[in-house]
Amino acid sequence: MSSPIGKSRSLAAVLQQLRHPGQPPRAVTSAACAPPRPREVPLCPVMERGEAQDAAALPGPTNWPLLGSLPEILWKGGLKKQHDTLAEYHRKYGKIFRMKLGSFDSVHLGSPCLLEALYRTESAYPQRLEIKPWKAYRDYRREGYGLLILEGEDWQRVRSAFQKKLMKPVEIMKLDNKINEVLADFMGRIDELCDERGRIEGLYSELNKWSFESICLVLYEKRFGLLQKNAGDEALNFITAIKTMMSMFGRMMVTPVELHKSLNTKVWQAHTRAWDTIFRSVKSCIDSRLEHYSEQPSKDFLCDIYLHNQLSRKELYAAVTELQLAAVETTANSLMWILYNLSRNPHVQQKLLKEIQSVLSENQMPRAEDLRNMPYLKACLKESMRLTPSVPFTTRTLDKATVLGEYALPKGTVLMLNTQVLGSNEENFKDSSQFRPNGGFRRRKRLILLRIFRLVLGRECASVADWLSSSSTWLCAGSSANTTSWPRMTSP
Repeated sequence: MSSPIGKSRSLAAVLQQLRHPGQPPRAVTSAACAPPRPREVPLCPVMERGEAQDAAALPGPTNWPLLGSLPEILWKGGLKKQHDTLAEYHRKYGKIFRMKLGSFDSVHLGSPCLLEALYRTESAYPQRLEIKPWKAYRDYRREGYGLLILEGEDWQRVRSAFQKKLMKPVEIMKLDNKINEVLADFMGRIDELCDERGRIEGLYSELNKWSFESICLVLYEKRFGLLQKNAGDEALNFITAIKTMMSMFGRMMVTPVELHKSLNTKVWQAHTRAWDTIFRSVKSCIDSRLEHYSEQPSKDFLCDIYLHNQLSRKELYAAVTELQLAAVETTANSLMWILYNLSRNPHVQQKLLKEIQSVLSENQMPRAEDLRNMPYLKACLKESMRLTPSVPFTTRTLDKATVLGEYALPKGTVLMLNTQVLGSNEENFKDSSQFRPNGGFRRRKRLILLRIFRLVLGRECASVADWLSSSSTWLCAGSSANTTSWPRMTSP
């Protein structure tokens, strides 16, 4: 099959645009935390007498009454600079510290040995951070919980329902035709938007549209026309609602959500309206699929999940809503940073281009199996996720009292696992601030870190990586069809 975008100049233009992006890259700090060099087994020692200190003894930034460290965080740049602030705190306070933001109290971990100790002690169903604003809305509207909210056996039951069709690599590979269909339209869209200097206004918005169209085609076999000149309001409203919900979410994590709800604040109203829009769109699509395949449910995976996995209609709504939400925002964000990192490293661009051209003939449509022959492409994706992860941390909530390092932490303690700090630590990655696919690992910690990141991010992220691989292959292949090199970029 030949590619419909053989004459595309899109990736070159995108990379050229990213030379001077509107927002600079997130700073990657080397040696964010500097624990002693580990022994053969990277144990986190307790005190010399073998006694752990109380959690109240944990170091950390200034804790003001009611506000905690919120004034200091805001003064340092707020949520947009939180990755820099966390790295600074780890340099100042060490591999473990405590921080309170308003009503949100947490302990931050920034060392592989601490994370390994945590994973050795946690239960079969580890608890994540309770997302109170989301739960408050679901309870208010009497909606179900999805995979990002559920815990324990309920989480396992719902996840198992989707695992066969959406979370196994062999099943994801079967989706390449759908992914390629949307990407072909996306490349055409980029060509239309490029000005005479190769610049694109609102590239991230376009990536959101592409990721929305992709996941909707997979979930509902439906296109919304976002990549056409006259896009429909429904899909645009969905994307806008996601951004509104996420902006309100942060505010309600540092102030009691119950207070917002009882006072019906503007934050609560905006949060509720955004979720109403999101659920309304998802319900409409799911109901249409269930009705269309009611007599032959085995031909549609949503119908099959609903009828044969004992999920209620509300559980199906909630689970699909969260899958769609994650696909739209996370995938677009990750791909934006991949393009950015490639634009700053021309030698990586050239090596990646040669690999793609060695696997794909001119104008050839890339397939999922082609990714097996592109190890450098996958290395670029992993390196980008290390250097510029979509989120700087993930979470756990202790389900029992646990000793980590020198401190005894009580049950219910919220842990922030700072992946950005782990990825930018010279103890873990040589020349950690550099974009070096297939390089930079200190061999002793390679397997430990890979295991930690896998457990931290969860298996669901494996499917994100496959989506990103297919997407990046398309973008690179589209550019390489009629070019022998990419434009040389220089870092600012």
